[in-house]
Amino acid sequence: MRIWTSEHVFNHEWETVATAAFRKYPNPLNRAVTGIDVLRQSLEAGKIMTERIIQSHFSIPSWATKLTGFSGTQYSHEYTVVDPLNKEFSLITRNLNGASFLRVDEKLTYTPLEEDPTKTVLKQDVSVTITLPAFADYCEKTFLSIYSQNANKGRQGVEWVIDNLKKEYEEISKKVSSEVQEMSEKVRSVIASNPKSSR
Repeated sequence: MRIWTSEHVFNHEWETVATAAFRKYPNPLNRAVTGIDVLRQSLEAGKIMTERIIQSHFSIPSWATKLTGFSGTQYSHEYTVVDPLNKEFSLITRNLNGASFLRVDEKLTYTPLEEDPTKTVLKQDVSVTITLPAFADYCEKTFLSIYSQNANKGRQGVEWVIDNLKKEYEEISKKVSSEVQEMSEKVRSVIASNPKSSR
């Protein structure tokens, strides 16, 4: 078993980062995730609980396919808890297929940065266990190297979603402002054409 941990600080408030992290896929920076299915979602004690199945596809060497039968398509179970009151968003993920030779347990936690609550810290913990005879050490090192690269893409993906959320907000704000201005002009026009109604 090998363990990998990391911390990353986003220069955005927790609400923004948590929203973006939940909506991270699909994004053009990490195309490994090919499908997401929501199994169930509930609200308990003010916390939003969600279970999803994540489908991913990875390019793997042909020798690895021959050795394990793994085609590169991975299914994982993801359990998330959003706690708006305490500002904590956690994701726990474990692979479903390939577990006979590979087990990956991942936990991501997003919380406000203690020293500066306008920023958000992401803590990542992953443990990988490979049970292939004679290849375990090499495969674990290789897997964590790839995971580290993908984790960086994941953080970039969150930033990409945040940028798009800002664009969505700006577009909605412009549309609402435009509609309010249009309605105001219509009201003024009606009043101007019928002065008695304004008395």
